Amino acid sequence: MTSDETRRTIARLLRQSQAHTGLARALEGFPVEQAGCHVEGHPHTAWELLEHLRVCAEDLVSYVRDEGYAAPDWPADYWPRSDAPAAPGDWAESARRFTEATEAMAALVEEPGRDLHAPVPTAEGDDHHLLRAALVLLDHNGYHAGQLVALRRALGAWGE
Repeated sequence: MTSDETRRTIARLLRQSQAHTGLARALEGFPVEQAGCHVEGHPHTAWELLEHLRVCAEDLVSYVRDEGYAAPDWPADYWPRSDAPAAPGDWAESARRFTEATEAMAALVEEPGRDLHAPVPTAEGDDHHLLRAALVLLDHNGYHAGQLVALRRALGAWGE
């Protein structure tokens, strides 16, 4: 596989799951009025999951791009402080920003002149490069997509 093929494959996977239900489908048509509902056996509300996904995606993009990157405090800064959106448009805004951050990562991966294996500006190690960050984002998104689908099923808000 050439570097260009690798880039296209990873970017395509970031944009849309090629295996199971991806985040786009897990979020599609989510009943926003249930975004803050707690369900026994599920550690997070849908809002907490979406906001966490957004924050992490934006953070990974910043980690890859920004010379002056400083990591937020874990876990406090990676999870929302409330279990539900504060305003009616917050869900859509968070989903939009999450999608934009994921697209930004895909675009970085597709940039032909960008070395996939060059350490990011504030790398914590030689293996902290764009390829690793993109794969971490894919892995993270897939994990939480599963949680969202399970939560939707428990809420009775998932149609097969």
